[in-house]
Amino acid sequence: METQTIDHIGIVVENIDKAIDFYEKNLGMRLIYKEELKDRGIKVAFMVGKIGESAVELLEPINHDDMNNTVAKFLKTKGPGLHHLAIRVEDINKALEDLSAKGLQLVDKQPRPGARGHLVAFIHPKSVMGVLLELVQEKH
Repeated sequence: METQTIDHIGIVVENIDKAIDFYEKNLGMRLIYKEELKDRGIKVAFMVGKIGESAVELLEPINHDDMNNTVAKFLKTKGPGLHHLAIRVEDINKALEDLSAKGLQLVDKQPRPGARGHLVAFIHPKSVMGVLLELVQEKH
């Protein structure tokens, strides 16, 4: 598998609007994308710096009490903070096939729709030295 670049770093927050304000005022970042993924039960916002190659993805659960939602569960058990690292790949299906063949534990055996209309799939932290890894294929 060949990585194109770091796409984003996901950070779980308690309040996405306050987090956007914080990143804008204190770190000089700007909001480039915001959406509610109702099927996944989360709100997401993407922030970038001046150059804008990689982004920070802010994640807030729509329902903070839904312990079936991975982001709500993360927030409840660990508090706000770093959630995942996302890398951009050219062909997500091939990347999943390659990583599975190398023995990595896949959370998603098939890609699914993600934020910004991209395809995404997750690799279990047990296979990536404790880091939840997201593969991202840009929409074409």
